[in-house]
Amino acid sequence: MGFWRRQKASLTELLFSRNPKPSERRIRPARAHTHRAKRRRRRRRRMENEEAHFRGDRRASVKLPQAGVPGLGVRDSSPLWSDLLMYGWFVGLCVGFPVVCLWMKANWKSNKEVQKSTYLAAFQLVYFIPTFHVVVKAVHVWYFGKTPLSEKETTAFERVFEPVTGSNEIMKIVFASQVWKFCMSMGDFELAWPEFLGSQLLSTVLSYWTLSIPYMQYYAVYYLGVCELTNLPLAAIDLGKYYPSIGDGMATVVDLGLKAIFSALFLYFRVINWFFMSKQVYEDTTFILDSKNLPAGFEYPCPREVVYGVLVMLGMFTLLNLAWLWQIAKAAKSNVFGGGGGGGGKGTSGKKSSSRSSKDSKNNASRRQPTRKATRSSARATKKKTS
Repeated sequence: MGFWRRQKASLTELLFSRNPKPSERRIRPARAHTHRAKRRRRRRRRMENEEAHFRGDRRASVKLPQAGVPGLGVRDSSPLWSDLLMYGWFVGLCVGFPVVCLWMKANWKSNKEVQKSTYLAAFQLVYFIPTFHVVVKAVHVWYFGKTPLSEKETTAFERVFEPVTGSNEIMKIVFASQVWKFCMSMGDFELAWPEFLGSQLLSTVLSYWTLSIPYMQYYAVYYLGVCELTNLPLAAIDLGKYYPSIGDGMATVVDLGLKAIFSALFLYFRVINWFFMSKQVYEDTTFILDSKNLPAGFEYPCPREVVYGVLVMLGMFTLLNLAWLWQIAKAAKSNVFGGGGGGGGKGTSGKKSSSRSSKDSKNNASRRQPTRKATRSSARATKKKTS
């Protein structure tokens, strides 16, 4: 009996020690430590799962859907088509153009040149507005921002793939204005030159890719924004050439000053600095095309065709700049040394003046023909009288 009593007592003590009362229950320190360790392990496992889900996306701002590349691997629609800023600029330009035409027709009745070619004058005035906005924003981002791009130390990877603050707003205005400009250029012969239409198409495609992929936003600020600074003095020069009555009212000093400013800006931004920037674009492109230079698990946000296409378009722009530089050099030579064929910037004014000079020469020739016949007949009459 004593044996069983001792066993019963030990069993009772064991039960009460394992199951204390609720008021006396306490978590042992060792058990609390294991609970914390389990929570840490769960948290760590959750973070590992999230990292595994986004593995290969070490630059979240770079890995975007391949949108905005027509015929080259489009998977999603471009976010550009749902942007109100782009539509606002496009609709504003479309509405503003006829309003300016009607205003010029009503207020410039005494100017016959403007009345005959109101389309061209209204086009120049309306297109000046988006150009001025693009230039101001791009120059601010490139030279005067908190961290100016011209002074910012960047790598090739950042210049090609990293988004740039303020670039999207600039490219939206560029895209809307270039689409509008291309459509409106079909309405006037002086605006529908092949080089102008080609440059507009190239600018439209590049701004579209820059916004949709994004790709080379660093360089887009310079090529599609800062370089447009040359078009501000060119607008005033072309206005004086298209409409001589307005050009006659412009002082000679002002006209020469505008031409000198335009030539200096063109030479710096579109020739000298353009060469060094294009060289850097080529070096950066060859760098990113080598997979050894890219981060582990990185995927291109655009097909390789886009990378090569940008280089080809940049080469076309460079050839256009050289052709326009030749026109500017000829115009400068005619202004300094005299002589005919004095054209203006970017080829339009030169072709305009050459076409006008050819028409004037034909008119003068047609006017001189009757006088020559009259002199011949009078000479014959005098011969008969003498005989």
